[in-house]
Amino acid sequence: MQRARLSEQYERANPVAQIHVWRTPGGVGTDLVVVTLLDVYAQIHSHSMRALPAETGGFLLGTAGYDAASATWHLHIDEAVPIEPVENTPVHFAFSWREVDNVRRRREEQGKALLGWYHTHPDMGIFLSDTDLDRTHRILFSEPFQVALVYDPVRQRAGYFFWEGTQSIDASPALWREFTLIGAAGAGDHGDTPPVSGVDSSETLSVPSPEPVEQAPNTNEPPLEPERRFPEDRPEAASSPPSMTPDPPVSKSAVTGQPVSGPFLLGVLVGGILFVVLAAVLGVIWLAKP
Repeated sequence: MQRARLSEQYERANPVAQIHVWRTPGGVGTDLVVVTLLDVYAQIHSHSMRALPAETGGFLLGTAGYDAASATWHLHIDEAVPIEPVENTPVHFAFSWREVDNVRRRREEQGKALLGWYHTHPDMGIFLSDTDLDRTHRILFSEPFQVALVYDPVRQRAGYFFWEGTQSIDASPALWREFTLIGAAGAGDHGDTPPVSGVDSSETLSVPSPEPVEQAPNTNEPPLEPERRFPEDRPEAASSPPSMTPDPPVSKSAVTGQPVSGPFLLGVLVGGILFVVLAAVLGVIWLAKP
């Protein structure tokens, strides 16, 4: 109660944001600190609940910093950009490349970094599937600081996944990476006590009621499917390039450097042959003289 009054006192003069701090454990090869606004979790929770029983997802924006002295990445996630899937089921969802282009443009306009993505596993637990990792995270989020947040809105558990080295990531379930999110309906059960930071698997966070989220428009472009059924890369970056017929070689004049025509080359060739033959005949005649 006293802590709540102190919080209200300071917020009158300077707004104080409620945050969650998550850090990689020791011995994993990467030191990463993730600071996330609880408002971001609230948006993710609301988006996930609206999509049930199907999966959904979105992007994470904010700022990234690197402390060279301690070799530590610091991420501050202050915005979740939900995806409007072109299709989704309880085991996969699909979105278009326009969603990716839109979030990249949004990032540039706001001067933010694309810190990673989030997606849901309704009642399936916290892990990255082979499809999540190989066909989504490696393609779109290969920067060493970019993370994946997986949220199970049924069990209200969440967890971060991160690069432990060059193209190396532990995608398996692990209690040390998980924490519990309580949605807006349960926020009152925890009063005004700020969440405790850390990576304790028993940690429970109470998220505030989210602001209305503007959904991106649906498109008819070929979809990306981060879960279970992921298609090939976007059309303009397909693994099999379109067949191309090379242009025919063009000869150029050694004098002018300009292209020369085929008949001209043939005439030069014939003239050269006639010159050689004539020279040979004259040589024979000259040698035959007494």
